[in-house]
Amino acid sequence: MNAKDGFVSGKKLASLINVSRPTIHRIINDLRSKGYLIESNPHKGYRLILEDDLRLANYYIANFLKVERVKYTIVYLEKCSSTQDIAELLARHNANEGVVVVAEEMTHGKGRIGRKWEASRGGLWFTVLLRPKHIVNLLILSLGASIAVCHTINELYGITSWVGWPNEILVGNKKVAGVLIEGKMEADIMHYVLVGIGINVNNSISESLADKAVSLRELIGKNLPRMPLFATVLSRLDTIYKLIEENKNDIIIKRWRNLSITIGNRIIAYTGTRKIIGKVVDIDENGALVVESNGKKIRVHNGHIYYLDQNTRFPCTKNNTFLL
Repeated sequence: MNAKDGFVSGKKLASLINVSRPTIHRIINDLRSKGYLIESNPHKGYRLILEDDLRLANYYIANFLKVERVKYTIVYLEKCSSTQDIAELLARHNANEGVVVVAEEMTHGKGRIGRKWEASRGGLWFTVLLRPKHIVNLLILSLGASIAVCHTINELYGITSWVGWPNEILVGNKKVAGVLIEGKMEADIMHYVLVGIGINVNNSISESLADKAVSLRELIGKNLPRMPLFATVLSRLDTIYKLIEENKNDIIIKRWRNLSITIGNRIIAYTGTRKIIGKVVDIDENGALVVESNGKKIRVHNGHIYYLDQNTRFPCTKNNTFLL
């Protein structure tokens, strides 16, 4: 960081923190496995890539991102209606798993239940095409993708963010990011799944949303390079996807519980024509909310929820320092 996007030798790093050169090498590899883009040069040392130009994403992600399950290929667009629309078009034309459509701006960004998502320049708007080998629980995938974004924000910026059921990432009571899962399934075959992710990074929040949404720039107080954020979310999504394909949904459920702002809150849930009022006490093994209402426990698998009281256990906090 102090090298200001330049190289710093392994010898100097080892000296600064009083460890051996092999230890530095191990730490660098560990950081890479978490999504950090770090370039190494045998003569110059290491360089932390703090890049904002998403046109360069293919180069950096192909050369520096370490993943186990998905080989990512980036499709960059200046502007489009929605990255979900473009990714779906590519999926229908047999694009490979791992194609990621990222756009600087979306004119008709999509939210859940037909809502519009404002996506002006400066944000991070992208959709990942997946082709699971078997049927996957899309609700679990939504929870998992939310965890990937939440963990990334918390780790990179020292911000305390939380997940809200089923697709929100919030800081305090304001949304900083969201997830949209869509897919095509036929009988027992899942043709493709689209994982849409939108993160408010350096974009301006409109007045109409100022009381509901916030950007990372507002929270940190400066513009942030988007490439490390982009890469780290993709890395963590790769890990989540691998867990799902290995049928380890219980790990995702446990992680979601630990980050949840929904559990413990009183809500109104609208699911189809049904209205449920009660307190969220848990989520089940399939990702459904368990709501205690009038002495009964009701499971909510879909729909939209409204919070009746903001749980004060989850304040908006940030550390004095941040990594990027």
